[in-house]
Amino acid sequence: MNTKKKRRLLALICVFVFAIVLAKTVGYDAYALSIPSDFQKVGQFSAKIKLNTEVSGRFPHGSMHSTAYTNGETILLVQRMSTPTAKTCFKPLNGEKVTKWGKDWYKNTYSMDIDSTTLEFDNYNNFLKEKALLTSSSYLVEMYDSLVTPTSVARVLAFTSKEATKYPAVPKSTARYYIRSKK
Repeated sequence: MNTKKKRRLLALICVFVFAIVLAKTVGYDAYALSIPSDFQKVGQFSAKIKLNTEVSGRFPHGSMHSTAYTNGETILLVQRMSTPTAKTCFKPLNGEKVTKWGKDWYKNTYSMDIDSTTLEFDNYNNFLKEKALLTSSSYLVEMYDSLVTPTSVARVLAFTSKEATKYPAVPKSTARYYIRSKK
C-alpha cells in the first residue's frame, strides 16, 4: 500500500473514531439513541397528554416521560409514552421518513409561539422556563416519532430559536396520537 492510500485510510479511521467519541447514548433498550456529546442533561419530567380514540365517549390520557438536553442552541426533549391500558395500541404514525440519532423516525416540523400553544406544549414550556432555557418567544419545533412497539412511542422534540412562521403551529396531542382497541 502506498503512502497516499495509508494516509487516506488513517484519515478515515480517525474520522470514524472521532464521530463515535462525539456521540453519547441516552435512553435504554428500544428507546436508546445516540445524540451529540455536546448536549448536556438538564432534567426530567412527565406530562399527562390527551390521546384520541375511536371508542365513543372515552378520552384517555397518556404520560409523556421526558428528559431534556441542550447544547446552548438546541433543546432536545427525548420522550417515551405507552398506551394507557394493555387493551389498546397506537395507530400508525405519519410524517416524512428520516434516519437520525441511529434510528428511523417520522419527522414533522412545526412552529411554536410560547404565549399561545397547546396544553401539552405549555407543560414543556413551563419546565423549560424553570430551567431558564427559553430565550425566544417563538421556536421551530422538529418532532421525531417512532412506534417502538404497538403500545409505545419514542419521540424527540428539537426546539431551535429560528424563524418558523411558514410551518403550522404545534398540534394538539389528540391530532397526533390515536389509540384503538387491540384486535
